[in-house]
Amino acid sequence: MTSFIIKKLDSGWFLAAGNIELHIDRTTGCVNELAVNIAERKTWMSYPGDVTVRDDLLERTFGSCQLQHLAFEQNKTRLLIRKTFTGAPWVLEEVYQGDGDALSWTATVQLHSGEFRSCAIAWHLPWPQPIFPVSFWTAKENMPSMPSRFAGISFEYAEASSGITMPVLSCYRNDTNSGLAIAMPFDFRTPRFRFISGFRDMDLRVEFDWLALSPAQSAKTALLLHGTVGDWRPALGWIYNRFTEYFEPRSKHIDQLWGGHICGKFTVTPEELSQMTRLGIKWYEIHEHFPAYGNYHPENLTSWRSGHALEDTRMITEDILRQTIQTLHQQGVAAMPYIQVTGDGDEKLLDPTLHSSRIRNLRNETWGGWPGTLLMNSDPALPFGKDITRQIDGMIARYPEMDGVFLDQACYNFLDTAHDDGITAVNNRPASMTGFNYFPHLEHLSRLLHPEKTIIANGPFGSGILKYLDGFMAEAEEWLCDHMQYFSIGRKPLFFLVYQYDDVHIEKMFQDTLLYAAGFASYPAATPSKDLYDLYCPLLEKLYRRRWVFDPNPLQVPTGFKGNIYRGETGSLFVSLIRTMTRLPGRAVSDGEFRLATTDIDSAKGCVLHQPGKTPQLLPFTREQGALRFTVPAASSCGLVEVTF
Repeated sequence: MTSFIIKKLDSGWFLAAGNIELHIDRTTGCVNELAVNIAERKTWMSYPGDVTVRDDLLERTFGSCQLQHLAFEQNKTRLLIRKTFTGAPWVLEEVYQGDGDALSWTATVQLHSGEFRSCAIAWHLPWPQPIFPVSFWTAKENMPSMPSRFAGISFEYAEASSGITMPVLSCYRNDTNSGLAIAMPFDFRTPRFRFISGFRDMDLRVEFDWLALSPAQSAKTALLLHGTVGDWRPALGWIYNRFTEYFEPRSKHIDQLWGGHICGKFTVTPEELSQMTRLGIKWYEIHEHFPAYGNYHPENLTSWRSGHALEDTRMITEDILRQTIQTLHQQGVAAMPYIQVTGDGDEKLLDPTLHSSRIRNLRNETWGGWPGTLLMNSDPALPFGKDITRQIDGMIARYPEMDGVFLDQACYNFLDTAHDDGITAVNNRPASMTGFNYFPHLEHLSRLLHPEKTIIANGPFGSGILKYLDGFMAEAEEWLCDHMQYFSIGRKPLFFLVYQYDDVHIEKMFQDTLLYAAGFASYPAATPSKDLYDLYCPLLEKLYRRRWVFDPNPLQVPTGFKGNIYRGETGSLFVSLIRTMTRLPGRAVSDGEFRLATTDIDSAKGCVLHQPGKTPQLLPFTREQGALRFTVPAASSCGLVEVTF
């Protein structure tokens, strides 16, 4: 446990924990200097920050300019700052304290009397100036990047496709080899969390929004601050070490499921499955087995039609599904029935007693995300939430031979104005965030399934639910692999599902899965391209059960390539590489020189290039202090370089 240092100065307060130092101004109670102390002290910024509260009922925002009274309380473990503001009926209390290798900041807005309202609390940290040397990383596609490339930044956590998948921002400077990681604790639940700024903005604003505030409900925030060197990967390593249980699987069997998969039907023939096994399938999503979206475990029915495959007139029974599971097991394929735990509900086929659980938007309208369905709120206190609990219990009891479940629509985190979760409010009205409903149902599902069975999810909306999941799927789009890859920095696999089966799409799929160390699709329709499976799968198998590398700047990739670096199961380093640039006819294609720098690279013994369909090729390499260089021949279009120790 890292010690916490607190000192009272004439100008304010000095706080330090881990490798972060803060100075709190005595006249504002806000940060006015932040330094990183790794090897030597480096000032990150020395400008006045702020903490603001937006009161939606008063339609005003309060900050240091409206400060009326300020009081400090110090003890050995924390600094408490109590603020009142001119015209505000509530009190803001902030606490800075040590939290292991980080400084933590929490804030509470307390309304002792007055009307219910919605509000937002924001922690403002000035950017270093000039801003051009600053880079940043957050968990989304096309990272890292720079503030100077954005006129406006709004990185919103828990928006599966448009936002960020972890509540983390790593800001850093190469020129000073220093950086700052800001994170909301993964177990802290808040309705809306964003990093907000822009190229011309002087401050980075870390905002907690849509907060309910009343005499019975305070509004709360929580942040962690951690100093880093001038690169984003050590910040990601800090996140992994801090929240390890979110990145390591609970299932004992997920290690055997790396490889191929499909979104299947409720039946499969041995002949179809044989085709898929020749294409490397390891698990099969049993889709279409349910009579309606929102009812994945029908009771009091001896047979039913699929609520997804609406043109399929065949009747489904328990025995048919048991036979599907048996057929899969006979060829060594894991059976993963489809389920949702919040989200889609058939507009016509669900029990009318569940209609009160339909969510409504800001216009008080119901709406849906899939044809013929409306979105539902599965809070366990609501009728639909109680029925989801019934479905989870019933499915697992009915099919004990299944290998786990495929959790679809793990991305539904929507504002619901028809219900009240106790902490969400918008426009001074109570509301609910449907993302909170995953937690009780996944805890329930995990308790029943783990560790003997597995939960694989499609597109989780955020890191808060990761600890219940053993693997993840990116559906249809390559950019989703880029977006979701940070979920799998530990031992949890990422799978890439594609729906195109022609030869070009299959090879593109394999090059994407090579880059992201991901699983692949094994549909029978791809059988004409079986030779591509034979060529690429031996390379991908070397990446099964890999982990991420958190050394600073461990891989430098030459122009014309994409690449990534992983730590293999036996300790080797693997560099996946794809040539991304072609040249005009008659122009020379050059070799590509790569540079590796990890803490153990000086112990490297060999360097081998693995390419699809070719004999492994020893690569010569050169050493320099703490680094290794190797060159990939011009004829290489893609491959995997293994560095052995």
